[in-house]
Amino acid sequence: MKSYEGMFLLDPALASDWPAAEAEVRRVLDRAEAKVLGLKKWDERKLAYPIRRSKRGLYVLTFFEAAPEKISPLERDCQLSEKILRVLVLRKDRLTPEYVEKAMTAAPPPKTPVRGDEWGGPGGGGPGGRGRFTPGGDERERVPTAVPEAESELAEVGAAGGDVGAED
Repeated sequence: MKSYEGMFLLDPALASDWPAAEAEVRRVLDRAEAKVLGLKKWDERKLAYPIRRSKRGLYVLTFFEAAPEKISPLERDCQLSEKILRVLVLRKDRLTPEYVEKAMTAAPPPKTPVRGDEWGGPGGGGPGGRGRFTPGGDERERVPTAVPEAESELAEVGAAGGDVGAED
């Protein structure tokens, strides 16, 4: 038996009915013959993009022990469930009871803007609202199309073997 951490994203209709949401997660874990170490309603949040026409989702955090060969069937059961939108299962090598207890009592992280609202409203744009933020947009290396006369003269002197900038 290996230790795992699972994050389940459930249909937002279950947010008001926690016993039904908990029963659905436990049903999937029981089918995988998993031993539940902790199960917590994490938060209901707005999604970055719609999943199965849902714009919100209920997150449920779980810690459990299961046989490694049972994880694939567990994920398949979640895909077939109409109440579970997504699931992420991670193996935790050093899962201690203290870690589980701390995770079960901790508050979820603060909500962050979905589409770059901190960059000037919908669609981003950065300070000053100059349109969409594109990483490296202004920092690109510019290649000159024509070489100024002074630079071409310096290149000729350097090619001839003279010291550029040296005083005689």
